[in-house]
Amino acid sequence: MPADPKPQARRPWSLWRIAKMLLLVGLALLLFILPPALYYFFTYYHELEQEVVARMSGKRWNIPSRIYSDSTIIYPGQSLKDLGFFERLARLNYHPIEPGEVNTRGEYSYDAKSGKLEIFLHSFLYPYHEFGGELVEVTLSGNDLIQSMRDPGTGKPIYSMELEPELISGIFEGNWEQRRLVRLSQIPPAQVDAILAAEDHRFYEHHGVDPVRIVKAALVDLTSHTIRQGGSTLTQQLMKNFFLSSERSYRRKIKEAVMAYIAESKYSKDEILENYINDIYLGRRGQEGIYGVWEASEYYFSKEPRDLTLGEMATIAGMISSPNRLNPLRHPDLARQRRNEVLAAMLQDGYISKVAYDAAVAEPLRAREVYTENNDAPYFVDYVKKELAERYPAGVLTAEGLRIFTTLDVHMEKLGEKAIRGNLANLEARYPRLARKEENQRLEECLVSLEPQSGKIRAMVGGRDYRQSQFNRVTQSKRQPGSAFKPITYLAAFQETLDAGPVKLLPTSFIDDEQWTWQYADNMSWSPHNYKDRYFGRVTLEQALEESMNAATSKIAYTIGLDRVLEMAKRMGFGDLPAYPSIVLGGIEVSPMQLATAYSIVADYGMSVPPFAITAVVDENGKVVEGHELSAEQVISPDLAYMGQFMLEQVINHGTGHPARQMGFKIPAAGKTGTTNDEKDAWFAGFTPNLLTVVWTGFDSKEDLNLTGAQASLPAWTTFMKAATASRPVLDFAAAPGIVEERVDPLTGYKASPWCPVTADGVFPRGTEPTEICPVHKPGAIAASDHAMPRLPDALTDPND
Repeated sequence: MPADPKPQARRPWSLWRIAKMLLLVGLALLLFILPPALYYFFTYYHELEQEVVARMSGKRWNIPSRIYSDSTIIYPGQSLKDLGFFERLARLNYHPIEPGEVNTRGEYSYDAKSGKLEIFLHSFLYPYHEFGGELVEVTLSGNDLIQSMRDPGTGKPIYSMELEPELISGIFEGNWEQRRLVRLSQIPPAQVDAILAAEDHRFYEHHGVDPVRIVKAALVDLTSHTIRQGGSTLTQQLMKNFFLSSERSYRRKIKEAVMAYIAESKYSKDEILENYINDIYLGRRGQEGIYGVWEASEYYFSKEPRDLTLGEMATIAGMISSPNRLNPLRHPDLARQRRNEVLAAMLQDGYISKVAYDAAVAEPLRAREVYTENNDAPYFVDYVKKELAERYPAGVLTAEGLRIFTTLDVHMEKLGEKAIRGNLANLEARYPRLARKEENQRLEECLVSLEPQSGKIRAMVGGRDYRQSQFNRVTQSKRQPGSAFKPITYLAAFQETLDAGPVKLLPTSFIDDEQWTWQYADNMSWSPHNYKDRYFGRVTLEQALEESMNAATSKIAYTIGLDRVLEMAKRMGFGDLPAYPSIVLGGIEVSPMQLATAYSIVADYGMSVPPFAITAVVDENGKVVEGHELSAEQVISPDLAYMGQFMLEQVINHGTGHPARQMGFKIPAAGKTGTTNDEKDAWFAGFTPNLLTVVWTGFDSKEDLNLTGAQASLPAWTTFMKAATASRPVLDFAAAPGIVEERVDPLTGYKASPWCPVTADGVFPRGTEPTEICPVHKPGAIAASDHAMPRLPDALTDPND
């Protein structure tokens, strides 16, 4: 048999065979793996590109709306103390410096010895004009009274200056990000240089990613076995802030780099830089985040960016890497050290000279603590927000950067808060039965103050403590006004006279103040009672209102007809009221704002001007999207309104409102106490010719207060009005054209004679004034006493009839 064939040995793998195999594997990878990988990469790139473009070209930030107070007009003749001038400056972040050194917006100096005040006003964008700021020199008399003002540069007199509105609150969702958007051109070049030196000195050389910085950062990270070194360019930082979290991972860094490359390929360097200076986070002020160079400049140095020194610019740039640790207000030493590092980098990169560097390093770090109250008028702000919510979607209010200008005077608001706190403390100390331990059961008080001619709401304090109760008693509470409603009856009576009705009633006409019963529909009856059942007998209408006599007032309403009172109440803004006799004594429920509106008609000679809080709404581009248009309607005649003013003046001068005079309130004023029969509500409503204020006091639970309006509410009203009117011109009530003033004998109603023991001013519609001289008081006649008024003439008649 043939022998078995010898097995052949395996041929070893040749290099060619290996190369061939690798080539086949590579081709397989190229054909089956690379296309999906490339597809995935370009799809991912395109998605990132869309995301970057959408953000960079669209709305980049949610800008909260800001609510501002009214501005303050200052003129010669005013007192700095009465204006709360220096407190206003502190809230507006003005800072005192040495006399003769005021040269930057937001600075002022005050020399008490020479009576000189210098102030460099901030610039401000008002709804209808832009103010660039100016230096004003004020000459004072007695170190407090403004004698004159002038421009120190030209020497020209200045007749008034305007302090800008105060920021009182914001409307935001989530976090309150304080950010003012600015153009790159509005930022000083040196500030931009400082930021580039601190964060990315090769910004104009790379394309979003800086390989040099990446290598340096990678070496540090590798040697430390952690991600510690930031290799991010300025563009990468912006992408991270816009789109990414603060997670430290290679995956996030890669995404950040790709997005930075996309941004640089789509947008110019200046566009990226402008976004960056508006976006960077630079610390906190209370609950507000400080974002962007402009906000940081105002917060830390109370300056606009254009007014910063080189050292201050370097301080802001140095904070970017660690805003809280390098905060110059809290950590000045660390902030100074970092500032100097930034200045050294600027010198090294050629941004500044050695001379400028030395001067900036030598600068003292003058970070200035600013006023940090987040809401100076919480009840008022809630009122404004409620009005805005009726006209604007929530998304607009929280994201569109609206600026809302209001009527509020922050100084007056604080005076109101102080008056209420002090009055409630005094009441609880004097009447311990009023004190309560439970916060939600405590005695409450509210105040609203407005200008009757314009309707501007100047102060609104809705309760004793907003933190405990956000219920705004000025607008939301409905309580009985009691005697504060009585002037409506007297206006209706005088209107009857002006209309030549069957009954002729004047302030000097007589009425019997006595117990009586009013019979009305379906055999119903009502018997009004005076306070503590004291009755005064035969009195004038003027005396009846002065002493708030219930019986006399209701008898007047009965005489002219309840329908006339209800008609007058409707004209004064109380709407359609039920036809019950108790209405004439305030047996209805109204809000303090409603009562203030009615009294403002009397104060403004019969003009009804609705109270308002918002003067203008301006969008983020400075366009006025809403402005207040004054509306006014003549609802009663000037003659009738003036008769009401006169009657209410006598209440303060001689009647239940006289304690205001005893407390030192001397200027012309008119007003009325309000006390309900069950003594659950106490009021005082009163006004000068240019300011009206209403105060209510009581328990939300409607517990018995057992105090009159004069005891409970008048002290707060007086305290507030004394302070609030101190900086206003002192005016008297001017007689209406159809009214004649005559000196009369209040005991008889006749024209006063030289022998009348008591005389008083009387007001009369022209043609109704008394012409007959008092026949009772003659030489040798026995004068009638106040306690035995002669029964002349008959009740409800005029001496001339």
